[in-house]
Amino acid sequence: MVGLRVQVFSEPHISTAIWLAQLRWVAVAGQLLVIGYVALVLRIELPTTWLLLLVTGTAVSNAALWLWARRLKWNASGSSYLSSQQASSNLVLRDDDETIGSRTIGLLLAIDVMTLTALLFFSGGAANPFTFFYFANIAIAGMILPRASAWCISLMSVLGCSVLLNQAYALDVFSQSPLSPVAEWGVGKAAFLVAFTTCSFVVTFFISMLAMALRQREVELAIVEKERERARRLEALATLAAGAGHELASPLSTIAVVAKELSRNLEKTDSSPSVRRDVELIREELNRCKEILHRMKSGAGEAAAEHLHPVTIEEIVQETVQAMREPNRVKIDVSKEDRQRQGLLPKQALSQALRNLLQNGLDASAVDETVQFKITVETLPKQTGEPSKNAQVWRFQIMDQGTGMSSEVQRRIGEPFFTTKEVGQGMGLGVFLTRNVIHGLGGELRFTPGEGIGTICQVSLPVR
Repeated sequence: MVGLRVQVFSEPHISTAIWLAQLRWVAVAGQLLVIGYVALVLRIELPTTWLLLLVTGTAVSNAALWLWARRLKWNASGSSYLSSQQASSNLVLRDDDETIGSRTIGLLLAIDVMTLTALLFFSGGAANPFTFFYFANIAIAGMILPRASAWCISLMSVLGCSVLLNQAYALDVFSQSPLSPVAEWGVGKAAFLVAFTTCSFVVTFFISMLAMALRQREVELAIVEKERERARRLEALATLAAGAGHELASPLSTIAVVAKELSRNLEKTDSSPSVRRDVELIREELNRCKEILHRMKSGAGEAAAEHLHPVTIEEIVQETVQAMREPNRVKIDVSKEDRQRQGLLPKQALSQALRNLLQNGLDASAVDETVQFKITVETLPKQTGEPSKNAQVWRFQIMDQGTGMSSEVQRRIGEPFFTTKEVGQGMGLGVFLTRNVIHGLGGELRFTPGEGIGTICQVSLPVR
């Protein structure tokens, strides 16, 4: 695993290292060009040896950065041979490696600030107009480094400017400048240092805030894209389930007819009781298969096609609870006033959806414990231009007494055919079909940990 550490650097750090290396090559070329023009064309005497040594040091460090970035890119592009298990195990190293990448880039920018300070030291100090190139390093640091590192670069730049105002290699061409290192301290130097410090901090603050907002936006977009991809996969599975339901319905119906005729014929003959029980078992299992197929087709939207009718909360509660296996274990909590609230909803589909959630709560709780079924109504204020009747939000809250859900279960809950029940006790379609119905009605389904124990499931439905 140690040999694969380089492969898990995030793509942003690799691309940042590459374009930073390109930018530093431009800086090296620009420094050589300026030194050559000043020394050969303008004939200004400079400590050329020191300046060239500093530029050479920048070139050497940039060559190392370039090779490091290219190696990261090559390893990242060649890591596709990793199995999914290897890739997931290597993700544990991602946070540490990204920290190493940030520190490496931050160290290079700190070296650039010190190099720029040394170059200005040998070329006139703060009086040199190229002092403003400090802001280039400040802006780059604010954009690509964490906030603390960006502030360190800004403070180093201010410190470097302060040094240049006091000590530097004086040039005759800048001898009359109030910023010359040989000039006396006065209003000019003090005002320049205050302005430089203020601008450095303002640039650092706003660029860091902008960079943070951009990173947050990228994270949000990545999450949205991941959810869209997950929704597309779930839709494909739902379509497959509906197709399977339609294709299997016809042969199962034929088998049901044949089994019924066979059962009638056996009643007219002196057949063995065990044979009759076997035929009856076949019919029971066929009915179970038909119920499963009906639920699978409902997940593709057929239940949502039920017509909307005026229905009260009382009717929804009765339809939901009375059809359950253990209605006595459901503790209903709804006010008398809210029981008579009326709205346009598909009674059968909504009742079945809530029944699935209640049954899951009962299955998660011990046999001697109850599940709380709480219903509340929130009246929303009327918006301008809307009908006179205020909109309502019906909230159905189901609280069980189980052991709660792990983070993995909470992440995957609602996926078709995902279940935590024993084999043969569930298909993993209940929450999936329920979510389809709730979302189809414009509602929301959320699962949260209970207070110390169990799970809280909350359904919010906008109702008119």
